[in-house]
Amino acid sequence: MYLVHARFRIASPAGVPDLLTELARQSLRVDDGVEHLSVHPHPPHQFTLGFYLLSQSLRDAEDHARRVCIRLLADAHWLPPTRLLSVGVPLAPPALLDE
Repeated sequence: MYLVHARFRIASPAGVPDLLTELARQSLRVDDGVEHLSVHPHPPHQFTLGFYLLSQSLRDAEDHARRVCIRLLADAHWLPPTRLLSVGVPLAPPALLDE
């Protein structure tokens, strides 16, 4: 299992939605393969989604999380205009990065 963080920035003047956690979790699909989703608001304009994913490799987990994020941005009409800043593991030992 891999933890992959996706960082987002909301366009001003909008802020992080109050119901971000509930709405983000409701936006997931069964076939997304997300075992758990953690949500970290960083008001006023940023937030991080932490995806816990079962995957064969770190690269696959990051690619999968990126695809889920892109779909979320396209489908989540409750979210103000938002940009995906980065997708990756928060900390990784060097051996894991060589996969």
